[in-house]
Amino acid sequence: MEQQRREADRNPGDAARRSSAPGSLFDLVPSATWVLDADGRIVMWSAAAEQLFGYRREDILGAHAVDLVHPPFTAAQEAATQQAVADADVFAGSYTMRRGDGTMCTVESRAAFAEDLAGNRFVLITSMDSTVVRKVEADLAIREALFDQSPIGVGIFDADLRYVAVNDALAAINRTPAEEHIGRRLEEVRPGMDTERVRTIQQRVLETGEPVVDSRIFGPIPTDGSPRTVWSMSYNRLEAPGGRILGISCSLIDVTERHYAMVKVDAARKRLALLNEAGTRLGATLDVPRIAEELTASVVPGFADLAAVDLLEAIVRGEEIPPGAHAEKARLQRVASRGARPGRYTDELLHQGSTLVYAADSTFGRCLRTGGSYLMRNVQDDMYDELIHDPGRAEAARALGLHTMIVVPLSARGVVLGTMLLGRGEGRPAFDPDDLTLATELGARAAVSVDNARLYHRQRETAVMLQRSLLPQNLPELPGISVAHRYLPGSSVTEVGGDWYDVIPLSGGRIGLVVGDVMGHGVHAAAVMGQLRTAVRTLAGLELPPAEVLGHLDDIVVGLGELHYATCVYVVYDPVARTCEFASAGHMPPVLAPAGGRPRVIDNPPGTVLGVGGLGFEQGDFTVESGSTLVLYTDGLVETRDRSLDVGIDLLCDAVAGPPGPLGHLADKILADVHEEPGFDDVALLVARLDALAEDSVASWWLPAEPAVVSRARELSRKTLTEWGLDALVDITELLVSELVTNALRYGAGPIRLRMLRGRALLCEVADAGTTLPRMRETEDTDEGGRGLQLVNQLAERWGSRKSGHGKTVWFELPLPE
Repeated sequence: MEQQRREADRNPGDAARRSSAPGSLFDLVPSATWVLDADGRIVMWSAAAEQLFGYRREDILGAHAVDLVHPPFTAAQEAATQQAVADADVFAGSYTMRRGDGTMCTVESRAAFAEDLAGNRFVLITSMDSTVVRKVEADLAIREALFDQSPIGVGIFDADLRYVAVNDALAAINRTPAEEHIGRRLEEVRPGMDTERVRTIQQRVLETGEPVVDSRIFGPIPTDGSPRTVWSMSYNRLEAPGGRILGISCSLIDVTERHYAMVKVDAARKRLALLNEAGTRLGATLDVPRIAEELTASVVPGFADLAAVDLLEAIVRGEEIPPGAHAEKARLQRVASRGARPGRYTDELLHQGSTLVYAADSTFGRCLRTGGSYLMRNVQDDMYDELIHDPGRAEAARALGLHTMIVVPLSARGVVLGTMLLGRGEGRPAFDPDDLTLATELGARAAVSVDNARLYHRQRETAVMLQRSLLPQNLPELPGISVAHRYLPGSSVTEVGGDWYDVIPLSGGRIGLVVGDVMGHGVHAAAVMGQLRTAVRTLAGLELPPAEVLGHLDDIVVGLGELHYATCVYVVYDPVARTCEFASAGHMPPVLAPAGGRPRVIDNPPGTVLGVGGLGFEQGDFTVESGSTLVLYTDGLVETRDRSLDVGIDLLCDAVAGPPGPLGHLADKILADVHEEPGFDDVALLVARLDALAEDSVASWWLPAEPAVVSRARELSRKTLTEWGLDALVDITELLVSELVTNALRYGAGPIRLRMLRGRALLCEVADAGTTLPRMRETEDTDEGGRGLQLVNQLAERWGSRKSGHGKTVWFELPLPE
């Protein structure tokens, strides 16, 4: 048996050695055991002693222990030591010992005295390496500093999740003495916490070994309404060096202030995100109702349970805000509303499209008058009627459980345009001052968008009205021609531009066709265009040839200054002669399509852009077949960024080709086939169907320049009017024709041509070879002549004169009898 014990002690890996629990304190601090007899000789020596000191048992047994001490005890030291321990049962000390290999080691030793049954005295010594002991002591000191002295609450739980240790900080947090924690579970110490959740976390950490860091847990709800306490808890499993699970550790920090600071930061971030989103949505439209809808959509349901935007009726109608709009009874219209819980009560409370009348002493009335924002929290049952001033809506608010509301003004440029209402119901926290600030900012941004939309629509309406006033709205219906026109502005904002077109009735049944293009876009170009169009009509009314009209127009553009430039083409069509005279100022060439024939481009006579000045213009002419189509246009129709003018004009010719059809359809077809880049430039298009006058509507004679021609002219006039069924005009026509023929004989040169045309009025022309245009003058009672033109001026509806060919033509018009 002794041999068996010796072998077990000698071999650390045998069964006896393995019987101690792995990972215990004995593994952390290994100790060597040895025994001395009464004479101080070593009589027992363990395997651990062999390992610590390096002496084999058979070599050390019987040796004096003091011989191992370095330096060796003197006789006096040995006697003093024996005297010191003579009456002690246990003594301890630190010694420097000489190892078997000659090296030195410092050991901590504890000795106890024992006697056997025979009365023999022995000393049982346990020795440990001082280095290991000091390390354990340091670890214990660190543990004390981290555990007992730490301001962080620290607790240790065993494997059954019962407290085995807590520090003073945790005891203070739990408001329970440290000793009352031991052996108890968390729910027994802090029943008001969410202990079920904490226990789940503890069990998971204990089972998996995965730590949990910064898990937030809330304390009980305070009765005084103050914020709940928030703790940050971290758990870690405790294991011995051998892997044995001892339990879990817990650290607890009060993070209430930090938590609510982070909550505020997060709320501020969300508010900023809401402002950014709302700003993007509000800035994406210039439609007032759409702006209001986007505003409500931005805040519901993320920020509020319901929202409503009310605007003054004048704003909704696009009018100026009248004086007194914010007075005793303010009238507003609910432009947009949205609720997180659609249903009867939401519809009744919000009621989009309704007209609202707010008294001056109501919350909404004060908001309109003062421009201030209002926050109502803890709205009680008796407050709904006062706030809403409508029994039905107040009852709906009660049913929805609204407990907090915000009313903010929509103010822009110092003027309150309306209000925004926000509300929260059950299950949502009340609005706070930060929410009021956010709502006020949202209202301000929305108001700026609404105001911009108002200004845009007013500017647009003004511009459109200007464009309509500058362009002909109803072109005259004239014999021998029918027209269709289209206008597309290059600016989608103002919808106005510098392109124009016109159809001008001229004497002799002729028609002036004009298309022009002022360089530039927008209102400024339209204003210049209006001046040029008026100038063209005025110059055309003077019966000037096309080249002279453009010459005078060039002078006008030069006189405008500021480097204005324009292009223009002016065509005069004579449906009797079926000819066109025209001049161009750097404009697109006309396109003429004979009935059923291939369209062709009419080459422009030389002419520079209007505004250059001093270069003059030439005039050209071409004949047309009855039923031909003439197309005048601006460069915006045929030119794009990626397409040349020649390609565009070829496309135009292709679009015009084909059998004649309604001009309106042809104009639409041209735009669809040719105009490829809307918004690139203004487009003006004038399509004219040129027809000859019916042969039975025109009568013309050449008369010799002799006195008898006057009676001949009267006879021809009377006969023609009778054939046309215009007997009611015979007498006045004979009288005026005789006066004009007489003037031609007296002041002109032969031969004389008399021409009569029946169209929307009766036109009579007398032409001669004289170049001096007649003028009406005052006559005295004694004058024998000079009264012919006065008579024409009094009896004719219109009259005038013009140079034509190598002479002049004097004409007058009479309205046809109904």
